[in-house]
Amino acid sequence: MFKKLANGEYSLKITFWLFGVLGLFLLSIITNTTHNSVLRQICAGGTLCGKSVVLFTLSNIVSVFLGGGRLLTGIGVHILIVTIFSVYAYILLRGLWKCSASYEGPVFWSFTAKTVLITLILLSLKSII
Repeated sequence: MFKKLANGEYSLKITFWLFGVLGLFLLSIITNTTHNSVLRQICAGGTLCGKSVVLFTLSNIVSVFLGGGRLLTGIGVHILIVTIFSVYAYILLRGLWKCSASYEGPVFWSFTAKTVLITLILLSLKSII
């Protein structure tokens, strides 16, 4: 399924609505949940409350990985989910570009689909990092 998506073998409609809008929506819910969970753990510890998970991890890299306990598990899960999201977004954009190139309808729809999906991906990444 992902190989077919990456090769642009689905129609523009399927790629945009099913894999793009619905797929990104579901992954965004999961990534936002893990992100918020880690932030709650960071804020409960009283350290760097209000900063992102990435900034916290980078500024406390040694303590997170040597004695993180539950926090380390949460950060690890969040990093895994964000990695899955990033790989999915890459596959999705690659497939969208390929199926847009072979789309026989108006150019407006292929351009709009690309623009909307790029915007959705950037907004999702902004909220989970």
